[in-house]
Amino acid sequence: MWNNPLKNRGIFRRTFILYAAIIFLAALIIELYITDTVRENTVRTLQENLVVQARLVSRDISFQEGSPLDGLCGQLKQATGARVTIIALNGKVLGDSDTASSRMENHSRRPEIREASLNGAGMSIRLSDTLKYDLLYVAVKIMRGTRQEGFIRLSVPLTAVDRSINLLRFRIILVVLLVLLGTGVLSLWQVDRIRRLTERIRDFSRSLASGDMGQRLYLEHAGEFDEIAGSLNAMSLELQRSIAAHEDEKRRLNVILRSIPDALFIVEANGVIILSSAASRDLFGDTPLRGKPYVEVIRNAEFLSLMEEVRTTRKPRMAEVRIEFPSERSCVVHASPLFYDEHDRRELSGFVIVFHDITKLKQLEQTRKDFVANISHELKTPITAIIGFSETLLEGALDDREHARTFLQTIKANSERINNLIDDLMTISKLELGVISVKKTPLDIRELADFIMNLLREKAAEKGLMLQTRIASTVTTLEADRDRLIQIMANLVDNAIKFTEKGGVTFGAAEENGKTCLFVQDTGIGVPRGHLARLGERFYRVDPGRSRNMGGTGLGLAIVKHLVKAHGWDMVIESTEGKGTKVKIFVE
Repeated sequence: MWNNPLKNRGIFRRTFILYAAIIFLAALIIELYITDTVRENTVRTLQENLVVQARLVSRDISFQEGSPLDGLCGQLKQATGARVTIIALNGKVLGDSDTASSRMENHSRRPEIREASLNGAGMSIRLSDTLKYDLLYVAVKIMRGTRQEGFIRLSVPLTAVDRSINLLRFRIILVVLLVLLGTGVLSLWQVDRIRRLTERIRDFSRSLASGDMGQRLYLEHAGEFDEIAGSLNAMSLELQRSIAAHEDEKRRLNVILRSIPDALFIVEANGVIILSSAASRDLFGDTPLRGKPYVEVIRNAEFLSLMEEVRTTRKPRMAEVRIEFPSERSCVVHASPLFYDEHDRRELSGFVIVFHDITKLKQLEQTRKDFVANISHELKTPITAIIGFSETLLEGALDDREHARTFLQTIKANSERINNLIDDLMTISKLELGVISVKKTPLDIRELADFIMNLLREKAAEKGLMLQTRIASTVTTLEADRDRLIQIMANLVDNAIKFTEKGGVTFGAAEENGKTCLFVQDTGIGVPRGHLARLGERFYRVDPGRSRNMGGTGLGLAIVKHLVKAHGWDMVIESTEGKGTKVKIFVE
């Protein structure tokens, strides 16, 4: 069909015939409109002239009944060239230039007379039964002062008007035919020229469609087709660039698909993997996956059931799958049907499968379970003690005042331990939820150090420890939340006192690496290197038995860690077993 020149000629022939019919129809409409307009204007002009003539001849006419006025009407016809009829107010004909008035019927119901009696002048066009052509009748009501005298009616045949209109119509049709003939010859030439140009454009477009982008189209003196040729040449260049860009985009898309963090498979409807992301190697091992059926890569009953459900329902589905090989991983798998034709979703093209690794989330969940177990253990020990000593007191030990006091003190100590534990848990929870906000204000470091020393000096003295401060002269103030900073430093100093048996504890401030550094240093037992990374975890103790005996909840450093983070600061713990520990807080 593309190479059929006869069909192309037929298209242009039909186009020419269509336009010729449109021109002829337009000319016909114009001819009818012009002739009707000319006839209407001619009749209106003739009417106006007859009205003027009627008023002029009325000056010498008496409308008295008795003597016929036929002779006068005949004289007036010779002067005006129109048939003259004189009519009384009651419609009686008093005189007529063509017919004896005595034989004429009453004219009061004639249209022109009725219109003239209302408007002063009236007109009507009627076909003459005798002459077989139209006559124009114009009647004028004659007034003498305020008195109505009668009517004068003039009538002329419209044969001259019709002859003029017919002549005009003939000339219009002749001109239209000549124009149509000339236009046809010119159009045939132009159509044939356009056909040749379009054939050249067609051949060039066909070469573009076949992938030959090296050709160019040149049309000499082609008018608007020069712009088309330029556009097609530009399109050829643009196609070359677009194809190159498409190939580049395809390469980048492959890179992106292979670089997304989650493992991704694009699978054909037959189950063969045609594309996989680079993250798939981390999940399924460094083996080629492309071209393999997914059932060979993932041998898991839940996954196979998921894929079968997606294939059956043609809807996205999700399931949690545990992958055993090459390493144990927990994944949330999202599988979606793939349709290359969005309008026809009956034909399944393949699947898109995304594996989201939730192994760390599972580990966090296990951590949460461990936390629940730890807190249960932390609560159970003092509660067991409270219950045990309470039962002992109820069973009779209450009367033994010497031991009862000891039991009650033990109950009180364990109750305080539970209360402290709950307070610390609530503090951590509020910090994690952002309920506790940090409002920084300028603080004097020396005033803060004095407050901490006064707060814990007595506790240090009970163990015979020296409590001192060491503030560098270059460090005077910092921006912090006063209450929260006191809580941080008091907790650190208190911990240092608990785990120091001899020597002392130092609270200080200095410049280090261009930042303000607050520190708490002790000469205590220190922390083994293997435990440093876990300091700050909730309920984590280096020596669980000793920490509990000291009344600690295991949450102090966790609270400190959260408060330091809330300030936007960093905390570093340095320790040597048997020599002491130094906790540094770097203030931004």
